[in-house]
Amino acid sequence: MGDRFVSRLGPAEDEPFAAIDDPADGASRTRPTPDTPIDQLRFVALDCETTGQSPHHLVELGAVAFTVDRHLMSFETLVHSNDRINPYARRIHGIGPENLHGAPPVSRVVARFRRFVEGSVLVEHSADAFDTRLIARTIGTDLDADNLDTTRLAATIWQLRDTIGLERLCRELGVTHRRPHHALADAEATAASFLALLKLGEAEFGWHTLGDLLAVGQPPPIRISDDPVASNGHGGAVGKPRRRRRPRRSQSQTSQTSQPATTPNPD
Repeated sequence: MGDRFVSRLGPAEDEPFAAIDDPADGASRTRPTPDTPIDQLRFVALDCETTGQSPHHLVELGAVAFTVDRHLMSFETLVHSNDRINPYARRIHGIGPENLHGAPPVSRVVARFRRFVEGSVLVEHSADAFDTRLIARTIGTDLDADNLDTTRLAATIWQLRDTIGLERLCRELGVTHRRPHHALADAEATAASFLALLKLGEAEFGWHTLGDLLAVGQPPPIRISDDPVASNGHGGAVGKPRRRRRPRRSQSQTSQTSQPATTPNPD
């Protein structure tokens, strides 16, 4: 097993990347409180690719740390695993055992990731917080961070009743998704979509604090004893139960929200 990160995609331009042996960068970052203004928050968008069968194991982890006005750092690596990769999952993400030779062990990957997300708000495109639940189960404890779900934010803004897939969300928002089903690219697309949704939410609903975002975008509490269902990263999953439909808004709520010219249909 390797002692360095093994990237499958790499940088889009010249953005900085985390390394497995980066030294601690000074004082630790503290978890923000709900009254923290959005423009003072550090976010981390993340995505996992897995073996695709229960119990699910990491084979790739990608993430982007950012604020509302700039990219901070990217995180990408394949993850060594001796577990069988489900053939369907392999067709989706393209990762086989041969790709994992020389990749670092999961223990070192998640240890570095814990430092990477310290003091951040996690952002996923996952109605059930699949990625953070998987990482928490791997570590054995939660990441001590709030998390937000872009499908919930989109549903609030566009009054959707079902989960919208990541590729469709990117199309509706004009976001570039450079390589679907690659963990880093999915994390980048999630981050860009989140920022676009944030602007819409600020204009329509006056979102200004972390608490405003948690009120509409927080997934259910994480239970690390549960094995997460393998997501395909785009709003669907093998054997994943359908998300419960959202109740229709009241007339008073509807009248306060201006609809886009074309409301996206969920994938």
